[in-house]
Amino acid sequence: MKFMIGVDCDGPACVVGEPGHALSNSRDMVFAREQATRETDAAAKALFDAGADAVWVWDNHGAGANLVFDRIDPRCEVLLGTGFKRRFPELDESFDGVLMIGYHAMEGTPGAVLAHTYSPDAYRAIRANGRLVGEIALDASVAGEHGVPLIFLASDDKGCAEASTFMPWIEVVATKRGFGRNCAHSKHPAVAEDEIYQAVRKAVVRLEEMQPFTFEHPVRMEIQFKRLLQVIKARIRRTGWRFSGPLSLRANLASMLDWRC
Repeated sequence: MKFMIGVDCDGPACVVGEPGHALSNSRDMVFAREQATRETDAAAKALFDAGADAVWVWDNHGAGANLVFDRIDPRCEVLLGTGFKRRFPELDESFDGVLMIGYHAMEGTPGAVLAHTYSPDAYRAIRANGRLVGEIALDASVAGEHGVPLIFLASDDKGCAEASTFMPWIEVVATKRGFGRNCAHSKHPAVAEDEIYQAVRKAVVRLEEMQPFTFEHPVRMEIQFKRLLQVIKARIRRTGWRFSGPLSLRANLASMLDWRC
């Protein structure tokens, strides 16, 4: 069996960032990268213990070089950095499932910790076929284009609820209960790591129940930006996208393999 773990840094236990700053620019980032590493390692060990032959870890927070790589199970392979052409880079039909560690709820989610959709500064909302979506559904849909299901997610309680709305079959671990952008009631990191290990083992046992998540083709995408300059720059940069409003762009994608965040 072969799996890929997508790793963000906003959703791990005891991570809340700092008011007025993106997580990467906050004092909390040092702990965030360490805890994301520990939670990733717990998931990877669970996969190997469940019989996995290969586990790839994809670091996707910011510039993609956040995890403490020498503290992850050495049997893992690592995808890192920026410049990949799509989400879940190098994923193909040979994978049995994808997992998400450290993910977060979409922009505008009430009470969610560090909620945003890809860029906390740029995007106010993203819709796929008219439905409001965040990184969880969008990234899962990229994997779904290859017939690969999302089988597990770790996030705050709001991110877990969001994931279960789109994919009710997945296993989830809520690392913390959000009370706002920068406040939470969190599980102890070690408790979260143990729960992740156990839930991932369970997800592999239930692998035949997992379903690839996809949007109907063509996918009608719309991005609403926060500022006028951002939407103008995006219109110049994005081929095939057209204005749908003063701060919005839209495009029809043949599939989510054409999605670029």
